[in-house]
Amino acid sequence: FNSMNDTKSERTLALEALALAKEVRTNLRDLMKEWYQTEEGVPLLSQALADQQLLLVHRTDLDKLATEAMMLREFVLKILSPDYTSALAKLTSTEQELHRVTKDRNLLESEKEQLARKAEGLMVDFEQEKQEKSLVKNELVAATHQLAQQAEYCSTMGASCSTLLWRVSKHEESIHSLLSGSKVNEFFQLVGETVTSYISIYHEGFPSEETEETQFVLALCGTVTNIAASAYGREYLSSSSCGLDLVDVLCGVLVDIPHGQGTKLKNLCLMALYNVSINQKGLTHLSLKPNLIGDLVWVLKESRDVVTRQHALRYKPLLIFWRGRERPLPL
Repeated sequence: FNSMNDTKSERTLALEALALAKEVRTNLRDLMKEWYQTEEGVPLLSQALADQQLLLVHRTDLDKLATEAMMLREFVLKILSPDYTSALAKLTSTEQELHRVTKDRNLLESEKEQLARKAEGLMVDFEQEKQEKSLVKNELVAATHQLAQQAEYCSTMGASCSTLLWRVSKHEESIHSLLSGSKVNEFFQLVGETVTSYISIYHEGFPSEETEETQFVLALCGTVTNIAASAYGREYLSSSSCGLDLVDVLCGVLVDIPHGQGTKLKNLCLMALYNVSINQKGLTHLSLKPNLIGDLVWVLKESRDVVTRQHALRYKPLLIFWRGRERPLPL
């Protein structure tokens, strides 16, 4: 910066010297012109002095002024060396570059301020969203906890109610009351969907039979088995569309239950199907299942539970006998 200031001072001095030399040269030219005019006649000069208020200068003073002008010219030429001219050009370029950089810096400062204000606004929005997210998260945790409590409550209530219903259905006189209601079809549909969903979810491994979910499913199947154990219940299951749909579900889940698991559920399904087969309509419907005998053979081969094999053996001869007849027995 000191070098730049020195260069700037030299430049100012040079410009002032140039201006002074130019002024001296102009004055000298005018004086020479007036001097030549004086040789043509004093009257003309007197008239010029009267009109233009000119000043007479002695020839010696004029020569001295010319000598000083030449000396000043040589001094200026010495000052304006090529190096100085180059430095002056560089200085001009540097000043222009400095001006451009200053302008760019001001522009960047303006953009920086705009970005800072924008960032401040975004931080405010971020904090608000963070607080809202925290509130939503807390609400979600509370809702999840509440949902878990409700699910546990529903499981407990469902297992309790279905277990009580299973016990009530053991009495044949209660079957008429159960099947005379307006929600029988919905109940059979609920049993079919529950069993199918339970096996679909736990197809790789059943939970313990002590869990409330398993108790709920077993109680539903046990209730259907008890309904099919009565003549009125068998007739209802074999005659209604919702009853036959439930029978189809029980036939389909025999091979879907994982091997070596769900023995109690499999036994309840076999017992319910056997009870249905005692009815002629039910046996006719079961005999139309092409894969049912093959499924029973698979159960006999794969099952290691003695009770399960007994149920399959008791049920299979009825189908073989019924399919072997030339025509079905009259209903």
